[in-house]
Amino acid sequence: MTDADRLLREEAAAWRELEATFAVVPADRFEEPTLTPEGWSPKDAMFHVAGWMRDCAVQLEAMRSGAFDAREETREAIERQNQVWFEESRDLPAEAVRRGFEDARRQMLDSFGAMTTVTPDAVEWFEESGALHYPKHVEDLRTFLEREP
Repeated sequence: MTDADRLLREEAAAWRELEATFAVVPADRFEEPTLTPEGWSPKDAMFHVAGWMRDCAVQLEAMRSGAFDAREETREAIERQNQVWFEESRDLPAEAVRRGFEDARRQMLDSFGAMTTVTPDAVEWFEESGALHYPKHVEDLRTFLEREP
């Protein structure tokens, strides 16, 4: 099995778990801002995950074209980006966030599938935006669902 096959299999398994967990969030709680202490809702978390998947697709395309800048992002830069997406998600309709979630994954998978060589940078972006990222939000969602509204 190639590294790409393994990565795709791991992403698909983690995706199924994330998608199944989002699916059991009651519609009347999807925008409830108690998922995290910072006031995120499940909708905000979904938009956040989609944002990193979209960014992964952009980075993978940059790798394919030779325009990728391999500098490492600082924790502060990542947190700033997370805050930007949090603020954007607040005003978006739930259905638009749900559609964007599916579309972002498709973009990420398409970009990964188009790679002729899976470089260490590609592996890192794909794992960090997918299979390693999703479980963090599954855990938050499960804790959220255990609490009474």
